[in-house]
Amino acid sequence: MIKKIGEKYNSIPKSARASVWFLFANIFQKAVMVIFTPLFTRIMTTEEFSKYAVFQSWETILTVFATLNISNYATAKALVEYKDDQDSFITSSQFLTILLSFFTFGIFISIKSGIGELQSFPLWIFVLMFIDIISMAMFSFWSQQERFNQRYKLLTGASILIGISSPLIAFLLIITSKTTGLYKGWARIWGVVIANGIIAIAILIISLKRSKKIVSKKYWKYDMTYCIPLIPHFLAMAFLQKIGQLFVDHYCGAEMSGIYALANSLAMLMMVVNDAFTKTLVPWTYQKMADEKYDDINKPVLLCLVIIAIADIAMALAAPELVAIFADKSYADAMYAVPPLVGVCFFGFLYNTFSNIEYYYKETKLVSMASMVAGGIIVLANFILVPQFGYIAAAYSALISYVVYSIMHYLFMQKTLKKHLQGREIYNNFWILKLSIIFVLIIVCIPLLYKFNYIRYGLILVVLAVIFVKRKFIIEKLMGIFKKEE
Repeated sequence: MIKKIGEKYNSIPKSARASVWFLFANIFQKAVMVIFTPLFTRIMTTEEFSKYAVFQSWETILTVFATLNISNYATAKALVEYKDDQDSFITSSQFLTILLSFFTFGIFISIKSGIGELQSFPLWIFVLMFIDIISMAMFSFWSQQERFNQRYKLLTGASILIGISSPLIAFLLIITSKTTGLYKGWARIWGVVIANGIIAIAILIISLKRSKKIVSKKYWKYDMTYCIPLIPHFLAMAFLQKIGQLFVDHYCGAEMSGIYALANSLAMLMMVVNDAFTKTLVPWTYQKMADEKYDDINKPVLLCLVIIAIADIAMALAAPELVAIFADKSYADAMYAVPPLVGVCFFGFLYNTFSNIEYYYKETKLVSMASMVAGGIIVLANFILVPQFGYIAAAYSALISYVVYSIMHYLFMQKTLKKHLQGREIYNNFWILKLSIIFVLIIVCIPLLYKFNYIRYGLILVVLAVIFVKRKFIIEKLMGIFKKEE
């Protein structure tokens, strides 16, 4: 039987195996965090728990300036364009990112004292922040290359190692905080930085072995030309992802900030599915576009959208129980913020499917325009609503902003296709519209069911039953999505 399983596994195309292992690695990382989150919420106060969330929010915003997001954006396209010299591109881009980070850190330190919100964080925390920014960028460069070349074994191992070591180190530092005198909020941060930093050093050594070319005017120019016009987009994206946490922390206090952080953490578990699909779909879509195989793109994207929608709805229905499992009664109200935040996950994937086309044709001005509008909406909505209605307003502001963001990217994608492909359709847009409307209606109505447990449990069972009955179909389709034609 084991031999049969082995033969069946080996018969699966390498590209499909790679996609499955990448998905597994992402799920494993989040699963470990799931295990540790109830421990963190029970050994840390809401104020201590909120510190890491606020740290992450500032880190996301500062990453825009420190790295220009070269590792996440320019790299995906460059691996296709410079396929025969990708090692040199990766190494030179890594060192450009390190230089940019040091430069940004110097400027940040000189202006930090003028930003009142940052005074509760000691200087050494920001040193850790920039170390972590560099570390995550190094991992992103390497993982993009490994994914592109379908070298899934080492990447899967590294992802699992980070997934285990980061929360474990943090947990050990927290439970020994009375002995060491380390504030628990900072201990949580140390765990992440240590794990990411060790892996980053190993990655840099691997990169230098593959290519000694740390300076390349050609590739540096490519990176800067590609990413600098996108800074407004990156900054707006950072606001879309994290500004709500900062507004809640500022206007509602550390306790409410901790509750919102838990809701956000639970909802963002769904991002593992988004992340796994998106990171595989981006290079795959670019390759299909380059090969002019446009008809191959639609069905995989629609399947991914349905899977994400089902997973998000299931998460929203189970929010009361999940909050009870993940934290004590002081966090109970977090359940009401979960549905709109999982809605954000759905539209986060949707806008990416549209923007991939814009990125491929380097229509970065359109991308930036959409981001600035959506980013402006979420900042304005939080500024007006959070002081009045608290963290719930931050959650629904995020959902509304992502809906607008998706609509704008759809319109700009259509404009891009009209310009470059004579208006050819890539996706079944009408089907996507229907799915999106149904999804929003369900998500908005779910909180009304939290007092009617039997109805919720029945709906959860229906969702699980559908998944179980259709499991073979889903698995077969997923395994076949990224199968390369010979």
